[in-house]
Amino acid sequence: MIRIGVIGAGIYGALHLEALRDRKLVAGDVELAAFAEVNAETRAAREREYGCRGYGDYREMLEKEHLDAVTVATPDHLHYEITMACLKYSIPLLVEKPFSTDSGEAQTMMETARTRGVFVQVDFHKRFDPYHIDLKMRIRDGEAGSLQYGYFWIEDVLEVGTHIIGKKSWGTQGSPVWFLGIHAIDLSLWMMDFPKPVEVYAKGFKGKLTSLGIDIYDSIKATVTYDNGVTITYDTSVILPNSYEARVHQGLKLVGTEGIMELNTQYRGGRYCTPKGGMETPNLGGKHRTFNKQGKISWRGYLYEAVHDFVENVKLLQAGRSIEELKGTYPSAEEAVVSTRIGEAIHRAILSNGVMKL
Repeated sequence: MIRIGVIGAGIYGALHLEALRDRKLVAGDVELAAFAEVNAETRAAREREYGCRGYGDYREMLEKEHLDAVTVATPDHLHYEITMACLKYSIPLLVEKPFSTDSGEAQTMMETARTRGVFVQVDFHKRFDPYHIDLKMRIRDGEAGSLQYGYFWIEDVLEVGTHIIGKKSWGTQGSPVWFLGIHAIDLSLWMMDFPKPVEVYAKGFKGKLTSLGIDIYDSIKATVTYDNGVTITYDTSVILPNSYEARVHQGLKLVGTEGIMELNTQYRGGRYCTPKGGMETPNLGGKHRTFNKQGKISWRGYLYEAVHDFVENVKLLQAGRSIEELKGTYPSAEEAVVSTRIGEAIHRAILSNGVMKL
């Protein structure tokens, strides 16, 4: 039985809590021991819902609970302090993406984990989407030939800009690239077996959110060239109308010498129109309901598979496997440092109004 604690019980923290509760019911190999959440109202609600103790200070939880593993689901700019505190306890960590919004911090986190021999996984959950896995395999098998260029888009509705990354608790750290684009950056790196980024061009746009008193980018367009000769353009935004039929509009295109590969990961076949939800095109690959063995509603999809994968890796480590033996089978801290470097370079390129060399 793996005793796991969760730090941060907001939107994504609740997803971690759901995934671990379901894991306990279905597999019986984890115990949702405790969670930490600074917001007292949210903390009380999660305690009632998940039946475990909530702490106002994650450091108290780490000190008292004697955990086997921890997941971190706080706003991006808090990852460094929390991860460094957790590493002192030498227990496996799952950290939400992005690993950090500062490449120096990301490097320090990675090197500290390596020095202490601590397993750190990053929640790049889109790697667990079966559509993305199939595409990676097709690229690996040479079906597109040599890749030349690509285009990724991932765009959220305005509510994300105003009520998530635009909240006061995020300060001015919120960004379409850190919240959304980092997924596309990681996916492209992973699909191409991690080429080295060499050049970044980016343009940021402000207007809608600043008119609402929120000083962050509405959207960002970035183009990254890699040392394998491939150039990828990434479009991200958080200002689609709230009435849009999906919370996130996302997809990709890759073109090679022998073929073209496209995925529209919003339109997956389901369409609904009801008085409750209006027009919807749900991403059931990311999150869908089913019945567990107790006949209760359970959640499945790649959002949850990423958390379950972390549990599986912790089990393997407990059974005697080494971190080195698991290398290449999960989103690692080393890989996350690269995506952070790219995200950081995109923001610097915007400010310099030009091209950044990496």
